Amino acid sequence: MDWNRIGRETEGLHTAESFAEELGISRQTAINYLHAMRREGMVSTERGARGRRLYSISPLRLREFGFPGLAETISANSPLKLSSPVRERSDHEITIEEAIASAAASGDFRMVMASLPLFRKVSDWWELYRFSRRLGVAKQVGALYSLSRLLFRVRSADRRVLTLMKKARVKDAFIIKGMRSSDFAELEKEWGVLLPFNRSDLDRLKETGHR
Repeated sequence: MDWNRIGRETEGLHTAESFAEELGISRQTAINYLHAMRREGMVSTERGARGRRLYSISPLRLREFGFPGLAETISANSPLKLSSPVRERSDHEITIEEAIASAAASGDFRMVMASLPLFRKVSDWWELYRFSRRLGVAKQVGALYSLSRLLFRVRSADRRVLTLMKKARVKDAFIIKGMRSSDFAELEKEWGVLLPFNRSDLDRLKETGHR
């Protein structure tokens, strides 16, 4: 099979269905083609809306440099997947601790939500604090940690770290600009920041994790 020709004819982002339609083949044959082209280095996969699998096709063999970017790192460790029109790469390996802090600083609702399950995988609370302080979101991360413990089995953080997070200065009480919870007033008061999620948002996240 001339995979280079097929790659040129179908270059771009596809679902299995759109790829099959473009070539006039069945869905199962399309999936077989995509798997073969992936082995040849011409296809990479990512998750779209509602976890739908998307295939990025290039007639050139793909060589990926660097390390997975923030969205990919979070998606690999969370039941809630993130999609992006551009697949970003990092010049270093992003740790769980850096991913949580970066998500808290992103101002992106879905990214912050997807990062909550990552608290289950924190192995170095001091590293989490250092990244959070560097990005100016130590209090925000502390509040998100407390929120994550209402949803998941999360190990207790080092109390010294939590004390430092609570003492941290905060320039903006909002984690997501203009969004605040109507269900977690006690946590907001404890941390002095405004959480963007309501209980219904977290219920959906928890359901996603059980699928």
